[in-house]
Amino acid sequence: MTSPVTPITDYQQRLRDDMLSQFYGDPVHTAISDAVAVELQRVEDVITSMFSLMQLDNAVGDVLDQIGRLARVDRLGRSDADYRKIIQVAIAVRDSDGGAEDLMWIAGQLVDATVRYIQIGTAYFELHYESDDTLSDDLKAEAITLIGRAVSAGVGWRLLATEATDGALYDEATYGAETYGTVIGGS
Repeated sequence: MTSPVTPITDYQQRLRDDMLSQFYGDPVHTAISDAVAVELQRVEDVITSMFSLMQLDNAVGDVLDQIGRLARVDRLGRSDADYRKIIQVAIAVRDSDGGAEDLMWIAGQLVDATVRYIQIGTAYFELHYESDDTLSDDLKAEAITLIGRAVSAGVGWRLLATEATDGALYDEATYGAETYGTVIGGS
């Protein structure tokens, strides 16, 4: 996430550049300007630091809890890293139009893997990811809930964990068989 605010790092030069011509070069006015610039720079640095800490990508502890409350996501004993990821995904779900790219990103963030989207018919798709089966049951349940919220109404779907293969995760001959992946959930 990039900051919409660009910090000012050159107050001293800016104040000197803006000094009225009759005071330019005057040692008293230059000294006053420089003293003010030092204090302005300190305030700017503190504000920039506070702003940075309030960004989701940098937030920890209580600040992250406050952001989670704003996003209506409970911590449930999660670590800061896991909680941050769930908050990011929950926000993406709310902003999602249910498109393939959104769904792959959402699922990929939750399972921490690259996800393939496979359209099957007009109102059904599958999301496949390679897995070493390290996903906790809690995270699997969270993935199903959040992906389900992002999917358009009336569209069927499944999330499948597949074993590492040569890349052939799906073909028409195996569709419907559970042999090519473990169903994590869906609708």
